[in-house]
Amino acid sequence: MPELPEVETIKRDLKKHVTGKMISRIEINLPRIARKHCNQDEIVIRTERRTIKEVKRRGKFLLFYLDSSDILIFHLGMTGQLLFCSIDSPFEIDKYTHIVVRLKDNEKILFRDPRQFGQVFVINQEELSDKLDLGPEPLSDGFTVEILYSMLNRPTKIKSFLLDQKKIAGIGNIYADEILFEAGLHPIKPANSLNKGEATRLFVAIRNVLTEGVKQRGTSISDYVDASGKKGNMQNKHRVYGRAEKPCPRCGTNIKRTVIGGRGTHFCPRCQKT
Repeated sequence: MPELPEVETIKRDLKKHVTGKMISRIEINLPRIARKHCNQDEIVIRTERRTIKEVKRRGKFLLFYLDSSDILIFHLGMTGQLLFCSIDSPFEIDKYTHIVVRLKDNEKILFRDPRQFGQVFVINQEELSDKLDLGPEPLSDGFTVEILYSMLNRPTKIKSFLLDQKKIAGIGNIYADEILFEAGLHPIKPANSLNKGEATRLFVAIRNVLTEGVKQRGTSISDYVDASGKKGNMQNKHRVYGRAEKPCPRCGTNIKRTVIGGRGTHFCPRCQKT
């Protein structure tokens, strides 16, 4: 699933291309993609001939602020892609292209999603915080080690804590594993057992790993590509994720894989103590 670094990369790409552009019409070829908050017809009506004033990200959601009071929102699900198409773009509308956002000058944004777990909906700006019930942005100035430490008040496994979007927005399975390795914390360690020093290490690791993920333009393991169709490079920097039974880059011990909360989890049994 595209996580914060991937969605941030797509946001930055699209912001350069579509800010100030008018939406001529949205075509939704798979109606159940529009299954949250509003239906297909409502999305078409509320976006037609509206100008995209700003492109933002909130957690794993992409937000297109329109020149009305509405926001067009995409969630990429497991395999979603948002591709910008200029007049001479090589991208074609295929069977996985479920939404076409037609812009002026024959430009388009294509939403492809082979596994069909993505979402699109329109909400009023005043509804944003209620409809997207998300925790703080981990790369924002408002997210501090003190705030993080105050949130570690339940015996939830720290891996599960990181994946809870109501706690921290944007972290998914891949980056949670890399963050916990960076912090030297075992993924089953109870969140409320962390002392201030461990919480500080976790905070620094969150910042460092996500920042590096954005710098590397995301992780491309299966379907993720940026808005121009190019793969990211973060998969070449992974130290534990997807490396089961390979040597730890720190100590040489074989990386182990387990399942926590239904999610495959990778860790070094020597570097990450409970």
